[in-house]
Amino acid sequence: MATQHNFSNNQTLVSGSTLSKSIGLSHLSWRFEKESTHQVSGKVTSREIGPLRVSWIDLALGSEQWCGQRTSQELQLSPEPYLIIVMPITGAIALSSEANSVNLDQRELAIWDSTQELAFEISTPRYEQISVLVPQRMLRASAEACAALHCAHVDEHNILSELCVQHMATLAKFLNNQLKPYEMSLSSVTTSLIDSMIASLFKAPRDRELLVADIKNYIECYITDDILSPSTIAAAFEISTRYVHKLFEHDGHTIGEWILERRLSRSIDDLILPDASITETAFRWGFKDLGHYSRTFKKRFQVSPSVYRKNALLKT
Repeated sequence: MATQHNFSNNQTLVSGSTLSKSIGLSHLSWRFEKESTHQVSGKVTSREIGPLRVSWIDLALGSEQWCGQRTSQELQLSPEPYLIIVMPITGAIALSSEANSVNLDQRELAIWDSTQELAFEISTPRYEQISVLVPQRMLRASAEACAALHCAHVDEHNILSELCVQHMATLAKFLNNQLKPYEMSLSSVTTSLIDSMIASLFKAPRDRELLVADIKNYIECYITDDILSPSTIAAAFEISTRYVHKLFEHDGHTIGEWILERRLSRSIDDLILPDASITETAFRWGFKDLGHYSRTFKKRFQVSPSVYRKNALLKT
């Protein structure tokens, strides 16, 4: 049974061919085992969150198992490449591809690539699942990374596993809520989290410009940490300290100079606050002593922090 892909939302109790069609519409096109399909009933809910699709199913199986697959015929019916994250809430599911197989229990994650064939088997009397379908064009991850992670298991040893599980569970909880004003922000958070998970699983050669951009974003996030340094950044990105320095050579400044520049620039906003002292400002932005802050500030802006603050307060 193959159906043309067209997302829908269905929350009523359905069974047999109607159920299989609802699942095909909300989870891309599938071919289901006909005999056991007639004994399966349940509910299907799916909704768009920005460019993403979040889908939920809750099934009762009347037979010992239920099977389905995506063959070359089903792949042609869903031409846009998606990356799908799957998490069982109740019961278990087995996924298998030509190269991999994975058995998923409750609150475990698996990834599959919609451009490749896949099969599933459910053997538990009740099965409930949340899925997130992400257009691959929305991901920073390459098509190579998505393909390599087809039918991959994200187990508890992955550093992002629990965070992703909690996020998926939250999406399931609020699936029927009014999220329209927040959809783009929520889809951005979800996509970024999935990109991070992919990066933790697929170690590909990194593009220099993207890596430098990621490091600069990391610096902005941890700029107030007084132990932020080339070595702590290298550890966070699993690269050598020497390579961190080399990355910034092409930008005309060292990484240490960049960190200092960002700390000084971010500290300016605090200096013009009437209730914040210069010492508090220095320590807040990662400087270990006031003298160092004052010297580097004057070198960068040609005036001391106190003079800068006085002039700024006079203007306001």
